[in-house]
Parts: sequence; C-alpha cells; structure tokens
Amino acid sequence: MYPRKPTVSALGPGENPFADAALCYAHDLLAATDVKRLEVGVVERLLRCDLLCELGLLALDPGELDDDDPFAAPTPRRSPYSGPPRERLEARIEAWRRGAVAEAPVREPVGGFVGANLALFSALLGFDAADRALFDFVVAVRCSPALKELTEAFGSMSLGAAAALVAAATGLPRADASRALRSGRAVRSGVLVVGGSEMRDFGDRLELKDGVLDLVLTAGLDRAMIVSRFLPVAPPSALGWGDFSAVREGAELARDLLAAALRTGRAGVNVLLYGATGTGKTELARLLAAQVGATLHVAGAADDDGESPVTAQRLSSLVLGQRLLERSGAVLLFDELEDLFTWEGGHGDPFGRRAGATGRMSKAWFNQLLESNPVPTVWISNNVEGVDPAFLRRFAFAVAFRAPGPGQRARMLTRHLAPTDALSPIDVEAVATRFAVPAATLHGAVSAARLIAADGRADRAGVERLLAPMDRLLNGVDAGRALDFDAGAYDLAALSSPVDLVGLADRLAAWQPGERAGVTLCLHGPPGTGKSEFVKYLAHRMGRRVIHRRVSDLQSKWVGETEKAIAAAFLEAEAEGAVLLFDEADSFLRDRRGASRGWEVTQVNEFLQRLECARGVVACTTNLAHDLDEAALRRFVFKIPFGFVDGARAAALFARVLAPHLAVPLGDEERAALASTLARVGDLAPGDFAAVSRRLAALGARVTVAACVSELQLEARAKQRAPRAPVGFALGAG
Repeated sequence: MYPRKPTVSALGPGENPFADAALCYAHDLLAATDVKRLEVGVVERLLRCDLLCELGLLALDPGELDDDDPFAAPTPRRSPYSGPPRERLEARIEAWRRGAVAEAPVREPVGGFVGANLALFSALLGFDAADRALFDFVVAVRCSPALKELTEAFGSMSLGAAAALVAAATGLPRADASRALRSGRAVRSGVLVVGGSEMRDFGDRLELKDGVLDLVLTAGLDRAMIVSRFLPVAPPSALGWGDFSAVREGAELARDLLAAALRTGRAGVNVLLYGATGTGKTELARLLAAQVGATLHVAGAADDDGESPVTAQRLSSLVLGQRLLERSGAVLLFDELEDLFTWEGGHGDPFGRRAGATGRMSKAWFNQLLESNPVPTVWISNNVEGVDPAFLRRFAFAVAFRAPGPGQRARMLTRHLAPTDALSPIDVEAVATRFAVPAATLHGAVSAARLIAADGRADRAGVERLLAPMDRLLNGVDAGRALDFDAGAYDLAALSSPVDLVGLADRLAAWQPGERAGVTLCLHGPPGTGKSEFVKYLAHRMGRRVIHRRVSDLQSKWVGETEKAIAAAFLEAEAEGAVLLFDEADSFLRDRRGASRGWEVTQVNEFLQRLECARGVVACTTNLAHDLDEAALRRFVFKIPFGFVDGARAAALFARVLAPHLAVPLGDEERAALASTLARVGDLAPGDFAAVSRRLAALGARVTVAACVSELQLEARAKQRAPRAPVGFALGAG
C-alpha cells in the first residue's frame, strides 16, 4: 500500500451542508414533474418521500395517514384528497403549486469549506457551468438521504431520463445536462462515473468516484491531497538497470520514448509491459520513471484498508490522473490491464479455454484515451491473449517479459543474500540453474532458510529444501530439470562415436553468436550412450549454462500451448546466451507424413521454424533417429551418432565406475581379461555402468567382478532394441 496524506472531516455528526440545497433541488424537480406521465409505482413511492413532507406538499392529517397504513385501525375520517394514489398526488401537487411555486426558494451556492472544495475540484478539472451544476447535484444527492430517496423514487431510468431529471433539478437546459452526462469534464475526468447502457436507479446511474465525497467534506483540501488520495507515488525500484539484461534493448527504447514524451509534451504515448507474473514488470516501470527523472503515480492502488478498487474505479483514477498531472513531469502506471476486459467462452467453450477478451468500456472511448492521453502512461499486463488488436496497436511500444532465466535468477538470489549467509557463488549458480521460480519465491526461500537454520544463516541445503516444493507447485516439475554437471568426473574418452568429439568440443569452445545462423546439433543413438552429458560438457567448455527441456516440460493438453512453450524455451535460451538442450526430442522432430492430428503437424512446424532461426546453441537428443522428419535433419549443422562402447572403453568404464563396489580390487589377470569379457556382453553404454553403480550403492554391498558382469548383462538384455536404419550423419553441415 502507498502512503497517503490523512484527511479529516470538519463536519459534526448529522451536519449536512447540502440541507438547503436539497430542498431547492426537490422543489425544482417537483415543479417540473408531470404526474400524469408517471408510472403508478413511481407515484406510490413519491407519496412516501420525506423530502416532500418537508416542502409542505404532503402535510396530511392523521386520518389520511391511517388510510395509508395497512396495520392501522379503520377510521371513518376521510381526507379531502382521498382516492387513487395518482389522483391524490396530482391534487396535492396542484394545490402546492398554487401556493408554493410562486414563492420558490432561491438556491444559494454551498458555502464554507465545502463550497471551496467544490470550487477546487471544478477549477482543477476544468468544469464548465453544466459540469459544475451536475457535479454539485450528484454530491448533494450523496450527502442527503432524503434527496437520494426522492431521485430513486423515479425508479430505473435510461441515461436520457437521468439527463431530464438533472435538468429539472438544476435548471440546466436539457441539452446541456445531456452533454455533461455523456462527455462533460466531470465524466471524462473520472470523478463522476456513469453507469452502463442498462436501466438503473439514479443513484446507480450516476456515482461519485470512491473517495471524492470524503474529500469534498474535508477541511483544508488542496490539489496535493487529491493527487495523494487517487494517484499515490510508487516507491522506488529495488532493482538496477543490470537486472533487466534480458529485456535491455526494449527497456532502453521505452526509457527514451518516455523521456521524449515528457520533453516535448507529446500526447498518446503509452508503453505496454507484458508477460508472466513475477518477471519484474512493475520494478522496471519504477526504474524507467527514475531514469527519466519523473514521478511515477499509480492509478488505482490499494486503498487505506488495503482493499483493491474495482476496475471502474481504477480506470477513473487513470482518467483523473490524465487531467491532474498534465504538464507536471509525471508518468502514470496502470497495472493489470487485463482487468479492463471481460473474458468470454470460459464456461461453454468445449476446449475449456478463454475464447477472447471484450472491453468493459466503449471501444471508441478507450481508443481515444490511448491516442490522446497527455500524461505518458506505462501499462502492465500478465496476459494480453485475445485482447482486441485495435487496442494493442495503439500502444506506442511494448516490452515482452519472459520468466527469468538462470543468469537473472542468480543475480536476484545474490541480492537477497546477507553477508552472513552460507551460499557460495557456485551454490548460487546451482540453485538458480535448478529452480525456475520468480524473485519473490527466491526471497521467501532465503528468509525461511534463515528461520529454520540453527545459526540463522541460510545455506544451500536449506534453500533447496524450501524451493523444491515451490517449484513443483508453480511449474509442475521436479527440481532435477537442470542437473549439476561435474566436469572433473567427466570422461569424454568413454563415449563411442565416429565423430571426433574432442576436436569438435575444442573447435566450438570459442564460438560466439553473430549475424549468421547459430549452432544446432542432433545427437542420436541408443539410450545411455552419453548424448545429454556431452551437451553439458560442450556447454561447460563454451562457458555457457544449459537450459534443459524434456518433452514433459513443454507439452500441454491445450491446443496451441505446446507451441508457446517451445517458443518460450528458444527465447529464454537466446536471452540468457545459454545452450538449449531438448532431451528425447522425437515428438518435435517426427516425420509429419505419419501425423494423424493437425496439432502434431503444428508442433513440428513450430519447432522447425524456431530451430531454423536460432542464433544460439541448440542441441536435440533422440533415440529414434529413423523416425525423424527429413526437413528436421537438414536444419542441424552437426549430426552426431553415438553408439555402444567397445571392449576397451567398457573396461575403462568398469575400472572407473564399478571397481569401487568390488569386495576385492581388480587383479592383473582380471583387468587383462575384462575387455574381452565385456565385449562378449555387447550393447553396453556408459549409462548401463551408471545404472549398475547406483543399484549397488543402494544395496550397500561389496561384490565380485563376476557379479558386476552379471548385472551388466541384465542391463543389456533389458533393452528393447528396434531395427535402426542408418542415418549417415557426419561431422559438418547438413
């Protein structure tokens, strides 16, 4: 919540500065009323209005009151005005007119500080005579229960009928009252909210913006108090320019655009920041204002009780700000743009998706607002899907935000750490790589880790314990999506490939992106042959992070969502300068000739288009090379086959991975025979040795060489091998 200057009313209990004005309004309204044209229900309600009694119109004797009271005892007395309600009201009004209209009260302006406050609103917002008369009347209705009762006695009405009522009560020409209601400054400034097209009671047809009445009744009101109440100043950003490296180019353009708008006074400058929640949109808006030396005012912030105003009230604050802050060197911020739209198709839609967004306001009015607003405005939205393009194209500029990548998360995590916390830079990098969560979640995990730590210091284990369930909650994935890579324990010589992997890694280690196409690799071969680990090794050599995506991370049951997830992965990797690894990418590289559903083709198309345009490093692994789309194969610069290891490599893997589990160390004879023994097992991959090692570690047993060989044979037999057609991949361009 943003701080506001407190307001204190100088009125005592029950004091109404509009009491005399209410009688005058009622007198003029009644004098202009044609009872013959009123509905019976309106007549009956008017007969009960207290304000008409105050005017002397319904000064009835007790006997007549008894006739109107269904619970009163019968009485033989009859009023000379007895009869049906319409006739009774007509008779009273006619008699009242003969005696009272000739002595009609003169409506004096409201005096004292309340009158001064009404004049202040009028001056600040540029009201003309009709706007001022309309504003004063609506305020009087809100301050006077009896006048409110009288206006509501006329029942539900259209906007035209409301204009007629205002004209009758205020003495305005009906054309002026109608213009003031439809397009006057009181309405366009947002202090007066006009209801929609449906029929409404007068009190709902014309409403004061929440908080306006409190200010009108506040002594010592000034412009600063009005601005503070409706347009509080946003606190400074906790982030720096370096925290927005992922959107640096767009942020710089937005900054320059806002600066130029403030310098030249150009109207219609609107900047849209859109993207997922927790990506820093609001922080960038604050930072942009600071960068251009402007005060950032928030339209529609939470009130003093922490309650968020309804959409119409937030929009009226924005409109009010455009008037109050014009030429003041300020920038406006409107958060949650999507609240201005009603989503349709959510319940009856067979796909369960939101079908589209329609505006809660007039399309022409909102377009005009975006084209003519004098105060530069930053709009924020979490979702612009389905919003009418007629609205979107009127923004001067837009910056798309994606979920923060590992590099940005590492910077955010570092900022939340205290000098006493026990997380090294390596720990920070590992946590940021593993957990794809927003900044607020990182901050919460660090704070909670301090609470549960005996010494009050957050450490990596504590932070990871807290982040793991949050990652599952927010992303639906386990924290193992980006596993740690131990370069010291990695043995490139254990891989079996006809390609010179050492030479390839050496040549790509210094690669840098440029104007030409990026590096794309397709690594294919049986499971466990080291494809994914080689990509991690290559990323390590290139000094880049790995963004690891499996099919389960990307696929959605909703049509079109998988394509968006694919695009987001490419954009994230490009922004982070990371190596993008798609594990088991068969689903996105399959031959489209075998597709039986349209969405299968569109997913492959999206993937191939992104792959072709990639400017970074993208690697795909697959176990089913023979099922790949021919067009997909052409898009890979490097096509690298991986195979089962030969006897010598198998023996080396045995010595490095399984020897620690032996009850007796390997003897010279066993070591010499190991290569031929394992060669006879056949179809062994580095992953098989890792699987046996994990199994033996879980059992905690020391075994013999023969037992290890037997376990490897089980792994080899368990493989379900389908015939594999040679693809003929070779090092080089496809």
